[in-house]
Amino acid sequence: MSQVHVAVSLVLSLLALLPAEAWACATCSLREPESAVRSVLLVVGLMLTPFVVLGVGLWAVRRASREDTRKDPT
Repeated sequence: MSQVHVAVSLVLSLLALLPAEAWACATCSLREPESAVRSVLLVVGLMLTPFVVLGVGLWAVRRASREDTRKDPT
């Protein structure tokens, strides 16, 4: 267990030493903020994109499975 604690402590220490710019996405860190509204929309869009992609993927899988059951009546 002590090796796990040492590894976790080392990783957390290295993460704490990263500058704040390293935590931002590349697009956000390279451009100057144009307006607060656009910055908020960008951040919200970046946060919601994985959920939208997952939702579309689940929809496609469900639709494909429904079509497979219609074609194969066995």
